[in-house]
Amino acid sequence: MIGKRQKRAPDGWGDDTLTSYLDDYRNNQFAAFVGKPDEVADLIAIDGMLKRLLEGARDPKPFVPMTFLLRAHSAYRAAAGAVMAGQLYEAQACLRLCLEHAGYGHYIGGDTAMWERWMRRHDSDEHRKAVRKEFTAAKVEKKLQAADASVAKAYEILYERLIDFGAHPNEKGFSMSSNIRRENGDVHIEAIYLHSDGLPLDLALKTTAQVGIAALRIGQIIYPQRFKDLGLDLELATIMKRY
Repeated sequence: MIGKRQKRAPDGWGDDTLTSYLDDYRNNQFAAFVGKPDEVADLIAIDGMLKRLLEGARDPKPFVPMTFLLRAHSAYRAAAGAVMAGQLYEAQACLRLCLEHAGYGHYIGGDTAMWERWMRRHDSDEHRKAVRKEFTAAKVEKKLQAADASVAKAYEILYERLIDFGAHPNEKGFSMSSNIRRENGDVHIEAIYLHSDGLPLDLALKTTAQVGIAALRIGQIIYPQRFKDLGLDLELATIMKRY
């Protein structure tokens, strides 16, 4: 639900631990917008390109990948919001969703039989096992490799980076978002919910842009004529030079 934009917070907002946290979340987004103007401008530009690719498409052929790209765009926005807020660990899972939805869209393509098998995943244990076997990261990457080796390589690198830094519970992501503090002989382990400025934020902003670019490049493979008609090919080529 999207409500009317409020000029000020409603009564009671910020008086509890959750909405107070959400205030810090938004304040960090404002700080990133002001303090990281170039990085945020790229995130905004990528979002605009994704929106133009998807919005108003009439009877796209193939049809199914467009639905996956819509979810990729939604995940991209969720990740961008989390990263700008400093919630870097959890943002990795949203970025993985973005990447995988785009990859699945390309993998299915115009294969309606494959789409039907994917949709029937929960019909039975047999269907679930069959879908797990058919839809693997390796197979998604293999099909991308056949279409564009450079896109497939970017997909692979980003996928592994996201897994390492938080899309799965792994050491790199855990360490990035934790502090060890010693006080009076005691050891305190602190989880960082919202990062401040620093290398982890810089890496997360860069990764978010790279994932958005990867989704766009996959969209370009699937819908090359629409990409060209909208002038997205030139815009994408320009922004890619910075990444």
